[in-house]
Amino acid sequence: MFAMRTLSALGLALSLGLTATAGAETTIRVLSDRTPAHLESLFKHYEQINGVKIEAVFVKKGLLARLKERPTEADLVITSTGDVLQEAKQEGLLRKYESKTIDATLAAEFRDPDDTYVTMNYRPRVIFASRERVKPGEVTGYADLVDPKWRGRVCVRSGYHEYNLSFLSQMAADKGLDATRSFIGGLKENLARTPNGNDRNQVRGIYEGVCDIALANSYYMPIMMSNPEQRPWGEATYVIFPDQDKGGAYVMRGTAGLTTAGDHVAEATKLLEYLVSKEGQEFVVNTTFEYPALAGVALPEAVRDLGKGQPGIEDGRFKARFIAMPQVTPQRDAVVTMLDEINFDSK
Repeated sequence: MFAMRTLSALGLALSLGLTATAGAETTIRVLSDRTPAHLESLFKHYEQINGVKIEAVFVKKGLLARLKERPTEADLVITSTGDVLQEAKQEGLLRKYESKTIDATLAAEFRDPDDTYVTMNYRPRVIFASRERVKPGEVTGYADLVDPKWRGRVCVRSGYHEYNLSFLSQMAADKGLDATRSFIGGLKENLARTPNGNDRNQVRGIYEGVCDIALANSYYMPIMMSNPEQRPWGEATYVIFPDQDKGGAYVMRGTAGLTTAGDHVAEATKLLEYLVSKEGQEFVVNTTFEYPALAGVALPEAVRDLGKGQPGIEDGRFKARFIAMPQVTPQRDAVVTMLDEINFDSK
């Protein structure tokens, strides 16, 4: 009798255990250096339609270092610049994704050649110009930022910020180190002040009359225009897509990839597929004001207004200069050395 009761109790326990396991909610862990507001609504929607939970950790800086220290902390990594995931790939911190869906829907320029990460979205490094002091057509490309004509009239954030390191590394891969050194030196000569603040602070400098032109990411115009305090900064300026008659504008790429964690590879791959799906891309472009990697996704009105009146720009669409990330990241150390030697961040 005792044996039968014991077996019955064991059977009940096993039954309850299996039921609990079967009903357990899968948790996908995400590590990102993006602004939380850019992803949280997308994650919430994904949780609702797929019955999973997404635990996201957002860091402002040091994502690569954290990934090195805790390589399996997350299942998926989402970054604001592709340089970070290219370096992570080289460090062996990413696993290849296996997805016919991604291969079939995403253009090759938005996929790592070895299938270790994808580009979700991108935004160009553009020039903001004063509506009062800079005539349309007076500035057309990056070369204008180093033209002596604009001596003491240019604003830019620290040369060591991720955006500028990526921008300058792309230039080095594209035009060579000598040309990039010349550009950095010329840009320093034209600075209106010591580099400081974020991209929006540079546009604010135009509004306040500190400078006439500034280097910043395109999506800051819609962001400023939607903020009552910052709207005057946006209204005082207009966006110029650089080098549209040449190679096109350099871009910052938002990327995503799978880590080496092995617990939820299938689930993380499904989330990766969603990020580059039509619905996922619509979420991304409408929360970040960036450009979609997937063709055929409509741009928000605030993005379609960018570059209005600039020759060759229609509905915010511009010519982008995509430099392959494997060519870009090897230039970073040389770029940092040049910034040091030129003492770029000191006026």
